[in-house]
Amino acid sequence: MRYVLLLAVGISLFACTSPTNKTKTNTEEQPGKSAGLSEAELFEKDVILKAAQASKGKNKVSDKYFLDGIDMYRNKKDAAKAIALFKQAILEQPQARAYFELGNALADQHQLADAASAYQLAEALDYKPTSKVLYNLACVYSRAEDRESAEYYLVSAIEFGYSNIKNIYADKDLEFLRSQYGFNTTVTTAISGATDPSKLQWNLFWHEFKQVSYPLVLDERYGDKLGEDYISYEYERFVAEMRDNAKFSREVGFEFYHVGLAKNSDSIKTLIYAVRNVIMGGTPPPEYYIVSYDDHGKLIDKLLIGGHKKLAEPFRVAKLSQNGDIEVGLFTQVYKKNPEEEGYEDNELVESKFLNKEFYTISGDGHFVKKDGLLGMRF
Repeated sequence: MRYVLLLAVGISLFACTSPTNKTKTNTEEQPGKSAGLSEAELFEKDVILKAAQASKGKNKVSDKYFLDGIDMYRNKKDAAKAIALFKQAILEQPQARAYFELGNALADQHQLADAASAYQLAEALDYKPTSKVLYNLACVYSRAEDRESAEYYLVSAIEFGYSNIKNIYADKDLEFLRSQYGFNTTVTTAISGATDPSKLQWNLFWHEFKQVSYPLVLDERYGDKLGEDYISYEYERFVAEMRDNAKFSREVGFEFYHVGLAKNSDSIKTLIYAVRNVIMGGTPPPEYYIVSYDDHGKLIDKLLIGGHKKLAEPFRVAKLSQNGDIEVGLFTQVYKKNPEEEGYEDNELVESKFLNKEFYTISGDGHFVKKDGLLGMRF
């Protein structure tokens, strides 16, 4: 299968065609404090995979460098400074998303060899969706006028679910590849083998959610279990909160996590995901949403069952059972300092006062139906 060969093909493709830029800044020369890496090892696959395995878990320093890099790259449009920040994030803790964004910034700076290396490592670290990494590799090799490699990765991207066919015919990075004889036939053949690309993307999305274990309690402590199981922004069509956030840029303001698959049938998938506001200092408690979709990924119903969107709203704690019942406890929370002004860092929760309970069930058609409390389950 094409996928088996991807990493092997990527090892030497740029050996002669695109020189690597070795310029270092003072920031980049500093070794990582957590992962024990140096900049010279940034693109050494075996070293990076070993360091990633040894440094699992939440790393606030790495995350801060990454978010600063995203802000510098996406909002301030300074790819050069963003590269230094992404590298620092990796030196603290190698993560797929940092390598992916590093590849983007390096490509913008025309450092094509290093960009390809960064994308290869993002794929090796299991960046999702794989199709996006493969597509970006196709773009890098097209810009390097390496037809064989660009075509290889573009076909692979389509086979792995890349569904934006319009972009394939408009993306300036693929201009060289489109000028080659047989391009249309190659793309048409790849698309025909990928069945319905939009449905394939939906299948890739929901399969990333593992079946939850019941009973499931979603409270502040559960937030510690989220780790690095991020939802990629490539799936924003399925996660409304990625599009509804107007106050902050999507990459900087919030992080999104898989929680799990709550209910699964041939026609309906009910998923749970978490949203954490990372603008506030410290570690704010996430919001938890339970969402039902039809078999093509179209939204059926959605319910906030954990946390709160605004501090003035009741804080929700949810308990779910295997039969589809959902119990949501409502609380008033009082902190030593106002989290909206002071954040959550060193901010003690001094009171959590119970207000009420709400009861829901998941209907056969995927809707969340409110029930009489007398019929609901109990903690």
